[in-house]
Amino acid sequence: MKYKLIASVLSLAALFSSCSQSLLDIPQKGVVATENFYITDEDATEALNNAYARFGEQLTRGGGAISHSPYIVLYNLPGDDIYSAGAMYGATNSRQQVNEFRATTDNEIYTQMYKAFYTAIYHSNLVINNFEYGDSDIKDKAISEARVLRAFCHMMLALGWGQPPLVTEVLTGDAKPGNYPGTQAELLQWCADECEEVLPYLDERESPQDKNGAVKVTKGFALTIIGKALLFAGDYEGARAALKQVIDSGKYQLVPGNRIRESFHIEGDGNEEKIFECNLALNSSLTPFSYASKSLWQHNMTWNWNLANMAGTPLEIFNTGWGGLGVREDFAADFVANDGDSYRRKAWIVSFDELIEELSYSNDAEVDDKWTDPNRGIKEPGLYANGYYLSFKRNASREDEYNNSFNMTNFLIFRYAEVLLMYAECQAVLGDTDGSGLKALNDIQNRAGSKHVSTACTLDEVKNEKRFEMWLEGCRWLDMVRWGDLDGVMNSGKNIPTLHDAFFADGEPRHRAYITHGNPNEGIAETGFVKGKHELFPYPFSETSINPNIVQNPGWDK
Repeated sequence: MKYKLIASVLSLAALFSSCSQSLLDIPQKGVVATENFYITDEDATEALNNAYARFGEQLTRGGGAISHSPYIVLYNLPGDDIYSAGAMYGATNSRQQVNEFRATTDNEIYTQMYKAFYTAIYHSNLVINNFEYGDSDIKDKAISEARVLRAFCHMMLALGWGQPPLVTEVLTGDAKPGNYPGTQAELLQWCADECEEVLPYLDERESPQDKNGAVKVTKGFALTIIGKALLFAGDYEGARAALKQVIDSGKYQLVPGNRIRESFHIEGDGNEEKIFECNLALNSSLTPFSYASKSLWQHNMTWNWNLANMAGTPLEIFNTGWGGLGVREDFAADFVANDGDSYRRKAWIVSFDELIEELSYSNDAEVDDKWTDPNRGIKEPGLYANGYYLSFKRNASREDEYNNSFNMTNFLIFRYAEVLLMYAECQAVLGDTDGSGLKALNDIQNRAGSKHVSTACTLDEVKNEKRFEMWLEGCRWLDMVRWGDLDGVMNSGKNIPTLHDAFFADGEPRHRAYITHGNPNEGIAETGFVKGKHELFPYPFSETSINPNIVQNPGWDK
């Protein structure tokens, strides 16, 4: 059963002044003046529910995004493991620009994500600024949970932008906050300190089976933020201590290998591996379109395969798709070499052969007949920015969707696998004298069914494992920057593949995959990572053009 966190709208009473004031002093039905709202425990609960709802809404579809989730695309697209695809070059231009390092400061994805984080922070600050500790246990907990949501937003802003404004007060419309005056590491320390201070007020998840404990702020979620913030700040001792508490709590477990894909689909909502996710519950009183601002909506189609160019749609995936995501060929080759036919590899990416032979279609057939079936395979002009392996991990299933459009899967923020990998990294750096880092690493590998199982907890082993386990979860790009491992993106935007099927492309009697390559940016745009510029996202033009207190990140003024 999914638990509802239903937001109420917090309305501000309008204040008018005129010579006929008495005519305007008419109580508005359904509107509560600010000074009359932030008073009771019920008010605190209602305000907190609003903060949760706005947090989920902004991360899922914030900043005015329609065809994608800015959080998912921004923290994944610059990495060395995916292509921003689409029907053709330019079809998803704002996303392709970020993926190929040819975006400018007015790219909508930077703008959407930046705006979304500060909108979520605003709604958390409404709770934090309008209630005080010591009034009641309910208010204490509401303030504390809102502080954790705010700390998460500031952490992700710091990781993306470096020294973005630290906003701890409800700002007026004309406010122009400047960059954080300290270093990125100091801002990350602030995030960790915020979470540390509120730990005594937070609930613990009851058990790995506690679904409600996966959709609210808990000690486990706060400790995970502390661990990640301190890891990126270079405080391995502090990060290890926080992450070890999550592990030792016993409140989280890896799901078995045969269930590994469920964590990204509705059947895995609130499962034992979830540390925190934004809850989306079906409410029959709402119209289907009411979910547009709360669910992944068109992201379903954006990151699903380009089904217009496929002869048939497997039953395992949502039946509409625009083909906006491609698997980098070098990543797929390394993944297959590392994992073989593991649970994880087959849950994350599928080969052309598996597309023909193993996925389910409405017209089942004997294996040999599948290779001559005109209702399978890839029609011309092929799949742009795709190699031999296709994405599968986060492709929406038919069970995920509602009303043939909206994705009802909870929006995942943290799962336990990331905690284990961050802990293993701390052990690799500090010395794995007790073997607990290797155990954490092996637990991930054994659950995955990986062909490669580490015999020592080294930084290279952790990097390798995290590259595969956390694919498409917003980790790879940030890790690449932190580790300085950027060789794989120097040539992004060049040598783009297109996957073809000789059955349709050349009239051959059997399906056969082959790949052609092109350079559509040649003569049009410079692409590829630029050192000293692309390590950080730019502050959006819509912000810098009206706020003189924001200093643009290096390299983005040109």
